[in-house]
Amino acid sequence: MLAFILRRAIQAIAVMIVVGCVAFAMFRFAGDPISQMVSIDTSAAQRAEMRKSLGLDDPVLVQFARYFGNAARFQFGVSYQFRQPVADLLKERMPATLELATCATILAMVFGILMGVYSALHRNSLLAKAFQAISLIGISLPTFLIGILLIYLFAVVLGWLPSFGRGET
Repeated sequence: MLAFILRRAIQAIAVMIVVGCVAFAMFRFAGDPISQMVSIDTSAAQRAEMRKSLGLDDPVLVQFARYFGNAARFQFGVSYQFRQPVADLLKERMPATLELATCATILAMVFGILMGVYSALHRNSLLAKAFQAISLIGISLPTFLIGILLIYLFAVVLGWLPSFGRGET
């Protein structure tokens, strides 16, 4: 059991390193963040000063090492888009994320268990075949498409939920 846990921990670390590498590469080649942060009439000297203050003029390997070192210490710096500490943004959004994940897990477990038990007990019934078709479609479709379809159904067609944000809590 200890070997299994150790192997899973090593795999988790490897996955985090790969995801970190992909995220760094995407950030690096997505464009210049300075252009997002300043207006079009900012001088080249001011842009260079900002680039230097953010460490964007350092070699790629130095930036990469700094990125991983800070991430390992949970120091995520300042968001270029919102100009706020990333830790504050994470704290602000964490309750909604946990609420969504908890509700989704509970709903998936309740409906999944009920549909699975019914399908096992009534194998050849029309409703069991419908449950199997629904679960196959749910597994096959990309998550973002299901999300868009659910937003359309509950926000646009039925009007039960807001189309963005959390709404009133």
